[in-house]
Amino acid sequence: MDERQIDCVPDDGWHAAMGAFADVHYEQTAIYGSGQRGERSSHILLRREGTPVAGARIGLYLVPYLGRGMALVRFAPFWRSFDVAPDPERYRTAVAALVDEYCRRRKLYLVLRPRPHPDFYPIEAKILAEMGLAGSTSSMLDRYFVDASLDEAEQQKSLDQRWRYNLRKGLAHGLEVRIGEAPADIKTFQEIYAEMVRRKNLNYPGVDLPASIPDLMRLPERMKMRIALAYHDGKPIGGIAFSVVGDLAYYVFGATSDEATALNAGYVLQWHVMRWLRENTKVRWYELGGPGDPGIRQFKKGLAGKRGVLLAVREFHYCPDVTARVVVGGLFALRDARNRIQRWQRERRPSEGRRSN
Repeated sequence: MDERQIDCVPDDGWHAAMGAFADVHYEQTAIYGSGQRGERSSHILLRREGTPVAGARIGLYLVPYLGRGMALVRFAPFWRSFDVAPDPERYRTAVAALVDEYCRRRKLYLVLRPRPHPDFYPIEAKILAEMGLAGSTSSMLDRYFVDASLDEAEQQKSLDQRWRYNLRKGLAHGLEVRIGEAPADIKTFQEIYAEMVRRKNLNYPGVDLPASIPDLMRLPERMKMRIALAYHDGKPIGGIAFSVVGDLAYYVFGATSDEATALNAGYVLQWHVMRWLRENTKVRWYELGGPGDPGIRQFKKGLAGKRGVLLAVREFHYCPDVTARVVVGGLFALRDARNRIQRWQRERRPSEGRRSN
């Protein structure tokens, strides 16, 4: 029987355990789960004969005095160890542990968002449905993926025609792109990002997350973030914070100046990142995040191209407790109203910010 470690694993031990899995995500780090969203953080780690076999961090939203609320699992549980062939029963066991701890024992409403992956998300979604979790469609969870395994010529052919045209225009400007992880690289990126936030008056949940980049740089090698910076005439004008986390690469943050936009630096930066991934990693899929507003959607769709994927992702719900269902129903109504406002705001402002082009 698996040993369950609940809310007792220190952060460094948690990150060390995560480093052994191919299906981890930054949302599962103690850095992202440190309560910056006004939630309480919880975690569960399953061990078999002392070896971690699955785990998840959970954000808890509790209503005072009622003892009810929501347990939100973002892009987890992780269960696919690097050194063991994937066994879907591990995933089933991990989900059962989450249901037992957070639904049956704590009487919370469980919301589980599987980690988007073109090859494994369908497997996980099928298991969740078989276990009685109800799927809820939300286009805000959909993800674009680039096939990073293509060689340069194939990647060029895959690109949308307009994206390829803008890339050629950007390359003609002779921008220099440097990829690194030094403190100076982080500082430069954060300065460009902060200036962009001020210039565009950006305000949305997570707009301040780039402040966590130094902490993400200190994660184990399999989860470390890297910075790509574009220079024009020796001056930094734009950047991308990206990472390889487990078996996926991620576009995490983007920052551009007005000059970078005019020079199509976003296209050049992404092209260099894909080249770096091809030459330095074995990942197949590079995740660009969700569709976002129309401008961002067009950029990501063009980059994913003919050989990429737009993966439709659902979140799954489970709650046997009637009181918790009523309480969380109110929370969902507030969330939906907030999402409608944010969508309206995004469509009114320029297509820049986190995961921008």
